[in-house]
Amino acid sequence: MALARPKNIRLELRSNIALANFPFVKRRKVEVLLVRTVRYYRAIRQSRQKRPSQARTPPLRSALLPIKARLRGRQDDFLLRAYVFSALFRAWMIGFDEYPRVNNKGGSATQFVIFADFILHRLGIGKVEDHLEEFRSYRKKLLLNSGFKVVRGKVI
Repeated sequence: MALARPKNIRLELRSNIALANFPFVKRRKVEVLLVRTVRYYRAIRQSRQKRPSQARTPPLRSALLPIKARLRGRQDDFLLRAYVFSALFRAWMIGFDEYPRVNNKGGSATQFVIFADFILHRLGIGKVEDHLEEFRSYRKKLLLNSGFKVVRGKVI
């Protein structure tokens, strides 16, 4: 039998933050950050799923603006997922003042991976370890190209 889920995303995240043992002083700030992230992610996903025929058409033919047609098939969500992962990493750093550790694939899950898994599962993002590793390498590449030195995720 499935457990009852709260309908409010704020309540879902509040219980997840409490289970991850965030300090009481920082829970509110982390909650606000994650709620905004989840709402933005869901809004962008919903807007991508609308077809052009569902969009409202302007009343005058001369008011039509050239619109780039979307490609068929599944949209690339890499940057949208990167936004979510960035918010998760930032929330962890705000809450615990340390860079989050991601476990090796097949190893025992760290507290951060357990925390991130719950939120990503609600958003429909799977393969948590793979995506987190991919985001860390993407972030490191961007920082190195910008001239920073990165050692084990920490910017020096």
